[in-house]
Amino acid sequence: MKRAWIVAGVVLLAGGGILPWGVGYLTEHQWQRAVTEVNDTQPFMQVDTRDYQRGIMGAEVHGTLVLQDPEAGENRPLEFVAHVTHGITGSLMTFEPAGGWSSMETDWFPDEDPTLTLETRLWGEVTLKLDLPELTISDPDMDVRIVGLQLDQSLAHLSGDVWTGQGELRLDSLGVSPVGGSPVSLSDVIVTSTSEPRDDDTRLDSRVEFNLGQVDVVDGAYGPHRLIFALDNLEVASWNQLANGMAELQASTLESGQNTGFEGQMQAMQQINEAFRRLAAAGFSMAIPELSVATPEGDIRGQMEIRHPELDAEQASSMLLVMQGLTGDLNLTLPLALAEEHPAVMLQLAPLIKQGLLVQEGDRLVMKGQMEDLLLTVNGIEIPLPPLL
Repeated sequence: MKRAWIVAGVVLLAGGGILPWGVGYLTEHQWQRAVTEVNDTQPFMQVDTRDYQRGIMGAEVHGTLVLQDPEAGENRPLEFVAHVTHGITGSLMTFEPAGGWSSMETDWFPDEDPTLTLETRLWGEVTLKLDLPELTISDPDMDVRIVGLQLDQSLAHLSGDVWTGQGELRLDSLGVSPVGGSPVSLSDVIVTSTSEPRDDDTRLDSRVEFNLGQVDVVDGAYGPHRLIFALDNLEVASWNQLANGMAELQASTLESGQNTGFEGQMQAMQQINEAFRRLAAAGFSMAIPELSVATPEGDIRGQMEIRHPELDAEQASSMLLVMQGLTGDLNLTLPLALAEEHPAVMLQLAPLIKQGLLVQEGDRLVMKGQMEDLLLTVNGIEIPLPPLL
């Protein structure tokens, strides 16, 4: 009996003190690594951790988030504090501006303060949540009102700079009222994303769906609208190399006035080209499976897909052009009345109609295209494609 109490005491001690302390130690290192990755992979935002005070059951982080405009050379710092709670399997970080949400601007949040949390797990999963009941911004040029913004994003590290997970963003309404202009509002906005590994984490499928319930303007309300974008069968190693090349190209572009910047651009472009060749040789598909836009005259509908077959080792080594192996399909249809009743729309579509790239079928304008062997055929019209890739 005494031994049982000793065992129970050890378990309670581990669960109540030792494990949270270890979780806190790991959380601090995860935070430091995440900050380094954020700062190194893009030029628009930098995070500076001034103070990380870690205890057994929790921690407090003080830092600065700097929003940067590389072209204008302007920076906007925002002081923040994160309250950290350590558990047995992970930590919960709650963020807010250093002086509280009410300190940012007067009456920005007329209802409740926003909540922003980051939950980390020992096995590498991360969950980001944002709840913003209402945000109202007024200035001499316009008024902006956001109601019911919620973000829930889960992430798990796969390889290199590649992460997988699921996310959902919901927005009840967004209203913009320019001074002297016409107000515009969006309602029932839902954006969902999924990124899933397969084939023993060597391949990746990704999908993003945009849904907009309604757009309200002066002359009426239109909706719903929907757009889906999908990437399938991506080879993870090549995709990671491509992402690294794009990040390096972006960073070297900011140094374009220096010799090292130009050399960096050339090296990054070479890495991007090589990564894209490997990605194509492994086979992939990029598609817009669904496009639907509601107008008073009728729906605009469309689909598009571009794909490349998987090649064996001999075919991959002898591949001269990526574009030569690309195939694709395009379908777009819109109401004829949309062009006839809106001169601005007709002005944009007239060249396509004149060239036969948009043809009339009943009361709709239609574009049907296929791509193969460096040739794009649209409504029977053949358009040779330049060997760019």
